Amino acid sequence: MHKLASRSFFITMTVLALLALAAFPIKGQVSPALADDEAGLGKKIAGTYLGVQKDAAQILQISEDGNLSVILSIQFSGGAAGLRFSNALGSWKKTGKREITAKAVDLDFRPKDGTFAGVGAATYVINFDKKFQTASVTSEGAVFPPGVNPFLDADADPIPDGEFTHRDQLHRLPIDGDGDDDD
Repeated sequence: MHKLASRSFFITMTVLALLALAAFPIKGQVSPALADDEAGLGKKIAGTYLGVQKDAAQILQISEDGNLSVILSIQFSGGAAGLRFSNALGSWKKTGKREITAKAVDLDFRPKDGTFAGVGAATYVINFDKKFQTASVTSEGAVFPPGVNPFLDADADPIPDGEFTHRDQLHRLPIDGDGDDDD
């Protein structure tokens, strides 16, 4: 009888411990932070946007959770200071009713030998139309030399000719139909 009572006590304590863990998050284990305090804008703007000009194009991917990525067609033909660069990755936050501001980074490389030339850091201000189908994007930034983290060293100087600005209007990619292909 003693083993049965001991086993029952152990099961009860295990269940209580698991319930306590579920009820009180462990410090450092939090749910993903929303870039939007009201948790509404992120759902409205999440998606992929395309901007096309005569000789260039841009793809902007915005996630509901505050992440974004940018792909520019000039990556391999030359950006600031004639450098080649990677896709840009960043984080956004709500800064207006239909506006977000993002900080993004990319890696830059010398075209001659492909060696690392620095980190590009940009601020994007993105305004959306009332239906969240069009995004007007303004970006400003600079490329910083190897060894410099522009987010930690506010006084860092960019490389010569490393500053850039860009404006574009992008349109959300349409999704035709209701997405229900199951019969």
